[in-house]
Amino acid sequence: MVLFQKKLRQEYKRGFAGLVFSYIKHFVKANSKYGIHSPFVYRLVTDCIFKKISSAEFEFIENHRKRLRADKSKIPVNEFGAKNNGIAGKKDTISRIARNSLKSSKQAKLLYKVADYFECNNILELGTSFGITTSYLCKARPDALVNSIEGNSKVAGMANNIFESLELKNIRLHIGDIDNLLIPVLENIDAPDLIFLDANHTKNATIKYFNILIDYIDDNSLLIIDDIYWSNGMEKAWNEICDHHKVSVTVDLFYMGLVFFKKGLSKENFIIRY
Repeated sequence: MVLFQKKLRQEYKRGFAGLVFSYIKHFVKANSKYGIHSPFVYRLVTDCIFKKISSAEFEFIENHRKRLRADKSKIPVNEFGAKNNGIAGKKDTISRIARNSLKSSKQAKLLYKVADYFECNNILELGTSFGITTSYLCKARPDALVNSIEGNSKVAGMANNIFESLELKNIRLHIGDIDNLLIPVLENIDAPDLIFLDANHTKNATIKYFNILIDYIDDNSLLIIDDIYWSNGMEKAWNEICDHHKVSVTVDLFYMGLVFFKKGLSKENFIIRY
């Protein structure tokens, strides 16, 4: 039993030292934009990933982040994802959940830039949390349809309140287990051109969702996977996805991975220092 619990912890989260070691390996292998020979990826890096944008336009969204991070009230924790493994059915502070689950403003801005750069009109997010990244995606493409799935009804309710306060009208929020909701949602939308996978951070779940998504995307779809080095299992899942025969180009930014399916691009994994 002790051995099983140890292996489970290794799957769900590598220690700080392991994360630092992974980052050092990534940093050594990574290229700047000047080492990229693919015109498609060079333009992506130059005109999108490293594009400078003002923080002022995100002030109202970031005010919600600050409020959440300071909120010490407790809510039930019943998420299905790995980041809350072991505390399902218990309560935790909104502050701790926000600190563990919300993407940094830098990462949220990256999602904004990518959605804007590719002019995405049909966006799917797996893992709404409190809706901060959802709000960034909606702000990037106010006329797009954004479907987002969240497993914690209390968290989803708070996200919905944020959407209303920001007057975001283009979000369909689905509450429940992604395992049960993903296919029905995909069946009722056109092929998504951007998918942000920020849900159950385990290898098995990530591969499972990828294998479902692969049947509903097209050549122009972009999949963004969060926390690709968060655990040994997530890193293995990332490597498996990079090797998939339908994947053309992948971009490893350490905190996130971008997966493209465009035909005509040489298959290659780009590791970018971001």
